[in-house]
Amino acid sequence: MNRLRDAVKLRRKSPRVLQWLFSALLLFLAALVVEKMGFHGPNKAEVGLTASFATIFLMQRLFRTRVLIFRDEVCIVNAVFKYSVAHSAVAQVLIDIRGNLKLKTTNGEEIYVAAYSGSLIDHFVGSSDRAAETIRQHVNKKAATLRDSAVRRGLEISWLSDIWLVAAVICAVWTVMGNVVG
Repeated sequence: MNRLRDAVKLRRKSPRVLQWLFSALLLFLAALVVEKMGFHGPNKAEVGLTASFATIFLMQRLFRTRVLIFRDEVCIVNAVFKYSVAHSAVAQVLIDIRGNLKLKTTNGEEIYVAAYSGSLIDHFVGSSDRAAETIRQHVNKKAATLRDSAVRRGLEISWLSDIWLVAAVICAVWTVMGNVVG
């Protein structure tokens, strides 16, 4: 946990607000579905709950993307995969013509940063430019270590997001069992 405290976290504010706003709205709609349709009627509220929980899962996954800058590596957390790039493996931090932030590594690989994908208003706000500059500053001021220059890729586990997937699967199984049994 101490390592996360020392990290510099980069992410836009608007996805964070939208993440909780849409989640609350969908939970409210799910409660209305249960109230209006009931569990034992012909309308099957379980289908509505499954759809609500699955949508919350997808939104949480998409809106929780971020960049973490540690003492010796840059960690890019996208919706499904997490990339850990040692400072010595970062060749260039660039923004493409569409406003997407990317890291180019010393072996030529380009890593897309979903947290700073091009948006309509970013041209005026410049959050991708600020994030790129912050990453460049941290990468340049740290002494390059020869310890690890590889890019490590792994699955991103987000318990806060994945709990909604579990709830959606439970509701889907509940729906199927209800249709098979009666």
